[in-house]
Amino acid sequence: MARDVRLIRSPISIAGMVLTTVSAVLFLVVFIADVAGLHTNPYVGIVFLLVLPALFILGLILIPLGAWRERRRRARGLPSSGVAWPLIDLNEPRQRSIAVGVFALTLANIVIVSLAAYGGVEYMDSVQFCGQLCHVMRPELMAHQASPHAQILCVDCHVGTGARSFIRSKLAGSSRVVGVTFGTYARPIVAEPEELLSAAETCERCHWPSRPRGDSIRKVYEYADDEKNTESATTLTLHVGSGGGIVGVPSGIHWHMNAATVIEYVATDAERQTIPYVRMTDNQGVVRE
Repeated sequence: MARDVRLIRSPISIAGMVLTTVSAVLFLVVFIADVAGLHTNPYVGIVFLLVLPALFILGLILIPLGAWRERRRRARGLPSSGVAWPLIDLNEPRQRSIAVGVFALTLANIVIVSLAAYGGVEYMDSVQFCGQLCHVMRPELMAHQASPHAQILCVDCHVGTGARSFIRSKLAGSSRVVGVTFGTYARPIVAEPEELLSAAETCERCHWPSRPRGDSIRKVYEYADDEKNTESATTLTLHVGSGGGIVGVPSGIHWHMNAATVIEYVATDAERQTIPYVRMTDNQGVVRE
């Protein structure tokens, strides 16, 4: 048994063990950081679900491969290529100084790598990364920049909270990388129903559904094509309303936000542009079709 164990001391096996250990530690660090809410970015899945697992598996393959090559070397009567483990004695001043230096450099490297990783994650959370680096999303980026939500990050609406959303977004992001690489993504890009987040996970994180808004006054200015570009103003009363909230009575254009209201529909196309049937059950149990 001891002879077999020594087979994995070959340079290839040791490289595999180092690669596997490092990738496993990084994988766990990224996972724990995301579960703890330190970042919520779907594109971290490129590294989290593709690069790190690939390195981990490669390391696992290298360990038995190195042992197999070492066994063949010994079978041919060649000298062992095994790497001897260093003998460490901290009672010796020189070795103690080296150990302290290695420890200090390791701490410095951890700080540098952590700062670099934090900066990288911050960039991957940005609108520029989602809309510019991923070139297929540029039309969506232009629409986003011209919308009232231009100051909202893409990940704030496209990634939910919790471990479930974390895993789902990473899987979705990884599959999109493959689609962009091989040009197999849908044209135009269509949001699949199973990938859409609920209003509670998106809109209601900023818009408080329990607070009634009442009516809102808007004045729209227009200018005629005559010589003086005559100005005209149209005053609109927007019945914003709410789902009920503290007053308990749904009103306005947001009456359907009442928690007891159920709206169901049937779409006959993947883009959900043809909807021949809609059924609404309000908070009183009245059904309209």
